[in-house]
Amino acid sequence: MTTADCGTGSHVPFALPERPAATRIRQVDKAVLLDPPGTRTMPMAGFEDKFVDIVDYIVRITEEIWTDRAIGRIYDTYDAGCTVYSSYGVVRSVEEVIASTIGTMAAFPEEEAHHLNVAWSGDERQGFYTSHLGWTRMINRGASVWGPATGVSVGRRFAADCISRDNRIHTEWLVHDAGALVRQLGLGIDEAATIIAARPLRERAFLAPPARQSGQLPPAAFTGERDSPEGWMRGHFHDLWTLRRLDRLRATYAPEAVAHWAGGRVASGPHNIGTLIIETMASLPDAAMQVHNVCWSDETDGVIVAVRWELTGMSRRGGLLGERLPEGRLVSVPGISHFRFSQGLIVEEWTVFDEVAAIAQTLTPPACANEETAP
Repeated sequence: MTTADCGTGSHVPFALPERPAATRIRQVDKAVLLDPPGTRTMPMAGFEDKFVDIVDYIVRITEEIWTDRAIGRIYDTYDAGCTVYSSYGVVRSVEEVIASTIGTMAAFPEEEAHHLNVAWSGDERQGFYTSHLGWTRMINRGASVWGPATGVSVGRRFAADCISRDNRIHTEWLVHDAGALVRQLGLGIDEAATIIAARPLRERAFLAPPARQSGQLPPAAFTGERDSPEGWMRGHFHDLWTLRRLDRLRATYAPEAVAHWAGGRVASGPHNIGTLIIETMASLPDAAMQVHNVCWSDETDGVIVAVRWELTGMSRRGGLLGERLPEGRLVSVPGISHFRFSQGLIVEEWTVFDEVAAIAQTLTPPACANEETAP
């Protein structure tokens, strides 16, 4: 395996394009993150002067809005006609973003954010793309979609991919680990899915699934270049999810690699990580995988590559989504994964998707004709 040296002294199996340095947030005290020394390190026309780079922008506006409760900062940092895609529908205005934020704060008023990574790409001209992986601790003090307040302390991972320009986010893809959350609140996963399925349908973003194969031909091998973060990850996802070659995990994951998976699941080592993938495939056995975006960061403890993806297929009872899953329903699962590399191999993975929303799709009426295809 060919590896390239990165600035951390670690190695990755691809070349890293040259670009301006950005704030490293892993293994860094939060007080330092919120008061960065120095001056701006990359061109950011239109952004507030206090932000030194795009990673600093994402971290500090998240802290201002969610920790300091400066809810009105959303007006400054989201476009008035912003679009937010999630498993629960499409939001199309800054007022809807504010309403959703207030609702979450009312139910979980003591939310504490931990920033695990911010991968990025782009520039001031075309806009910056960021993938923000985080973990929140909070106490359920108020009523929520899941029911009355429980007083229970819970934690969950989230991932938010955003496109921002001129200090404002105009497009966002948001994924929460609702499976981990509802289990901590004392709900069964099927019970939680029934709650979501009973709610009025909001406009949904839906991607028509591509065919896994052409006619009777088996899926073809990946023919793209693997010498960049994007090319390597597209090849990796193709090998695992399209070709079903889970034997290749041993060549891409370190023997002691750890995967933090949806629903609070954790697996160690290539074999057990492969089991998580197989369990997910078992619920959607004909599913097609689409990789929508790849970006990366050169972090304190190695290079991290973030992938936004979508898995779409027909439901089958069993596997990760459970034995009560209705069969034969088209399910679309958006997800975001972050991978940390060391010595040319993946040593840590965080994969966030919403199993509750996936099951709820099988309990709701067929999609309406006016559903939109999301980018």
